[in-house]
Amino acid sequence: MANAAEKSEQGGVQSVARIFGIIEVLAAHPAGVGLQKLAAEAGLAKSTTHRLLASLLQLGYARQDSVTGKYRLTLKMFELSSGIVNSMDIMGVAKLHLERLAQRTGEAVHLVIRDARDIVYIYKTESGPMRMSSRVGLRSPLYCTGVGKAILATLPTAEVEEIWKQSHPRKLTGNTITELPALLRQLDEVRARGYAVDDEENELGIRCVALSIPGPGGRADSAFSISGLAPYMTPERVRRIAALALETRADILRDLGLVNLQ
Repeated sequence: MANAAEKSEQGGVQSVARIFGIIEVLAAHPAGVGLQKLAAEAGLAKSTTHRLLASLLQLGYARQDSVTGKYRLTLKMFELSSGIVNSMDIMGVAKLHLERLAQRTGEAVHLVIRDARDIVYIYKTESGPMRMSSRVGLRSPLYCTGVGKAILATLPTAEVEEIWKQSHPRKLTGNTITELPALLRQLDEVRARGYAVDDEENELGIRCVALSIPGPGGRADSAFSISGLAPYMTPERVRRIAALALETRADILRDLGLVNLQ
């Protein structure tokens, strides 16, 4: 039987896990979420959720709207994560080049990093009138995004297969790939031409060009994309944008001191 100290430690771990579960639900609702829905999505009782929320409110990581009664995260949470993001070489080096790329193409440009089987958006810039649903902090699967496929193309097939098994692929749109052989064929195409294409696989109406940013061993943990409305992203325009993106990647790799990994 567990002694008192072990029980206390187990209880502490459980409380921490529950708090982070609440934080993840709050992060998924930037406009705010009510207590009942928050508790349901976190898989907790309302009383437990309310108690843990009180701690987050007291510490300044969450706040409650006085009018709607909904809860949301505060910028204090963003300040913690932004300190990590801003310390990354890739962010500091790539930002200026990606801003220039957005201006040259007139489209939205994203920078992502890999986190296990997903990608997380860490930077976004838009120079045109189009506004996408993507946002910094958003998490998406590797298998159905251009940036994800660009990263997967730098990995061994066995690792890609393992990521696929963990991803539980499903149709997000009519174009989403849900069969491993089809994904592997696409990754071969990515390696051959040097960039990936997301053809409305993650979001209807949006087509994007994506390139990985490989590290010293050739593997990539980050990538960037240029996204536009599908009717305007014709095959010819995709090729022109890809050419600009390849130049941008060369500039980023040069500034990172990785000139031989283009």
